[in-house]
Amino acid sequence: MIALNSHLFLVIAALAGCFMSGERTPAEAGQELTPPSELALMMRHMAAHADSVKAALSRGDGLPAYPKEFKGLMQAEPTKGMHIDPITFPTFAKDYQLKLDELYKVQPAKRQQAYNALVQGCANCHGSHCPGPLMRIKKMYMATEE
Repeated sequence: MIALNSHLFLVIAALAGCFMSGERTPAEAGQELTPPSELALMMRHMAAHADSVKAALSRGDGLPAYPKEFKGLMQAEPTKGMHIDPITFPTFAKDYQLKLDELYKVQPAKRQQAYNALVQGCANCHGSHCPGPLMRIKKMYMATEE
């Protein structure tokens, strides 16, 4: 029993040392020094907007103000070194803008469906470009009433 406890202590101490060492990988250190691109910042605002829409719809409230700044999606500068396909990205960006407009135009009873279509547009684009946010996007969907 003592041997098991000492081994467990060593494992916990080693893990704690890893987390408390403060050392960062070169990738983490570089991320802190490089400010986010215009497109990355816009995507963060788009995610925050989606979260606020989801919360408002869940409460039965009206939609937040229309985010006019998202009209500049196709002109936003991407992260340096990130390949943005010049054919598919504008298509996905236009789709997002159309779905955003639709969300604000539909009758309140159809907003949840329009919101989920907007989120699906995000997932479609990120399936082709920058798949990192897909897990977060999947959590944005609203449960549908069947």
